[in-house]
Amino acid sequence: MDLRDRHLINEKTVLVTGEYNATGELWSRVIEGEETFLVKKSPTTVIEETLLHLGSNFLGARPSSKYLLSPMRMHPISVNPQMGILLFPTMKMKCHCCIWFSLIHVKSTNPVGVNQIEVLTSFGHTILIDMSERAFNNRRQKAIQLQETIINNLNCPLNFYVEPKNGFYIRKKPKEINYFLEKK
Repeated sequence: MDLRDRHLINEKTVLVTGEYNATGELWSRVIEGEETFLVKKSPTTVIEETLLHLGSNFLGARPSSKYLLSPMRMHPISVNPQMGILLFPTMKMKCHCCIWFSLIHVKSTNPVGVNQIEVLTSFGHTILIDMSERAFNNRRQKAIQLQETIINNLNCPLNFYVEPKNGFYIRKKPKEINYFLEKK
């Protein structure tokens, strides 16, 4: 079994979920590409460390998601918007059996029972979860909505500052309130 001390979520990460080790510590089960491994940290810690490496944190990503989406519970998290990496939870994040799916890797769902579905992902993985298809697809749709909102916000025009040949001389006369400009 592949065991790691740390891991950063990336474009190949399909999902992250909790798994208890033999001594009762909560670790993370990660499916990445065609492999799976355990990380000696909880899923929220793996997500938090990834966000910190990208200049954000969990306490910033969650309020941002809440701000951009309508009021709801169990918000998706934008991990790396430039690479399109968004995670959405299947249940409350504090629950050890919460699965954080990467939006870009969820391909489709198949209902199996009343409250069970198979989630088909990239790399040919199928994950059976205890959840209604409707609830899962609602969370997936919120992640898509968050992704679209962030993409729209990131598509703002860039501003470039060009050093002019001749600038202005800006000054304020004594006892004057406003500054005035003169060409150099």
